[in-house]
Amino acid sequence: MSFNLCDLTPEQQERVEVEKAAAYAVWKERNPDIKTPAESEASNYKGEMQAYFLQQVGRYRKMK
Repeated sequence: MSFNLCDLTPEQQERVEVEKAAAYAVWKERNPDIKTPAESEASNYKGEMQAYFLQQVGRYRKMK
């Protein structure tokens, strides 16, 4: 299944980007050479998107 991100609304596109950033932040946190806390990147977002980022970080932390 594939999706064209250009077909999404700007808000949906931003949410996809925030999800990708959260997944990457958790990967960096788990990487023994980097070990950067995922929350340190939450300041890149404001308001609702910051809360969504932290929610997604929690979601990706549960995945192995």
